[in-house]
Amino acid sequence: MEEIMKKRQKEADDAYEAMWDNGKGSHHPDYDPYAQGDDVHKASRETEECYNAIVKNDIRKVYRKIDEGADVNFVFGEAYRCREGYTLLMTAAHRGRYECCKALLRAGADPNYINRGADLTLFWAIDGGIEIIKLMHQYGVNMDARTPKDWTPLSYCKAKGKYGATEEKGIYPEDVLLYYGAKEYGSGPRALGNRSPRESYNIESENFIRERGSYQNPPEHP
Repeated sequence: MEEIMKKRQKEADDAYEAMWDNGKGSHHPDYDPYAQGDDVHKASRETEECYNAIVKNDIRKVYRKIDEGADVNFVFGEAYRCREGYTLLMTAAHRGRYECCKALLRAGADPNYINRGADLTLFWAIDGGIEIIKLMHQYGVNMDARTPKDWTPLSYCKAKGKYGATEEKGIYPEDVLLYYGAKEYGSGPRALGNRSPRESYNIESENFIRERGSYQNPPEHP
């Protein structure tokens, strides 16, 4: 049985190595080997493997790949079928991978990067949840950054709070940004109406309650 397992492991290792093909191939699921142009840039093996570790939420491997030289600010763009581009931090933030985000930020990942689609990294963090927003704040993200489309984190939150899965424990990301000093609202994206309450995220308040759907009052039912 041990010999069988060794044989299977070797076959798996050989198949994995064949995917890389001495640098001509890739471990990234969206890599396009036929992409051409000045904007086509291929990530290092360590960077691609770091991406896969983030997707799998394998924090130990994320740290290992960073130590091995993964480029924490590489932009996955045309070579990966994404004209707008995204970074490892965007990938981790969007998925709510808190520890992965922390590892990347500690290694020098840029929290203020804006891609060719005019998306702030903080937008991806907003989608990932309030803990990711707070982490980005700790690492110096610009809470009032404004994109070429005149979107800001606050206006993005205002819109996403109406139709996106952004609530966490009854807390709107918009309120979290306001609490940490954000002030600027842009002209987009379009918000589907107004919500209430606003400006009610205050963790120091005695009557602050974290239950989903409630800021000030306990739920009627358990």
